Amino acid sequence: MNVVIEDGRRLDKFSHRTRVLVDIYRATSTIPILLRNGAREIIPTETLAEARLIKRDRPDCVIVGERFGFKVPGFDYGNSPSQLLNLDFTGKVVIFTSTNGTKVLKKIVEGGEVFIGSFINADATYEALKGKESVSIVTSNRPDGRAEEDYLFAEYLMKRLRGDEVSLTEYVRLVKKSSGSRWLKVMGFWGDISASLTPNLVDFPVIYRDGKIIRFQ
Repeated sequence: MNVVIEDGRRLDKFSHRTRVLVDIYRATSTIPILLRNGAREIIPTETLAEARLIKRDRPDCVIVGERFGFKVPGFDYGNSPSQLLNLDFTGKVVIFTSTNGTKVLKKIVEGGEVFIGSFINADATYEALKGKESVSIVTSNRPDGRAEEDYLFAEYLMKRLRGDEVSLTEYVRLVKKSSGSRWLKVMGFWGDISASLTPNLVDFPVIYRDGKIIRFQ
């Protein structure tokens, strides 16, 4: 299998038709939790204005998002996997926007299928990808630089898809020591570290399709 890691901040064209978006802290950890907790679908938006417009037209939707780490005023919830972990979203449509993750997602959807990957659905993501001929693992990173946690998960997934022996537990340990984890601690989001790094909390793959993020069947 041909597997590459690519930087979603820097590129506008990506090598392979099958892509995996990685934004460990926190978009690609929050999204699978929303679906696990019953959300029917998630509508990602690049801008706050777009999210608010959809909410105006569809008031029954739940609106979730952050800018620079913090919940957007007027939104129902922030982009916090620990906050959402035990909430019931059964049957709900969720509008979702984040500082960087949804921007990168919008860049990579053209001309390919996009999976949503993280530690919390690592096995399911691997199972969905292992039969593909080629895969681009796209790290969301941060607007001001590389996110070490994104690269570490991407490296884990790349090695596993190539058939190497890898330990998910060891990669979780490395991420706990990363600059991203330190940043979350400083911001007061201790619980999001644990929630984002719980291996295989979600047992299904997640895919972006036709403008929506859903469980992959």
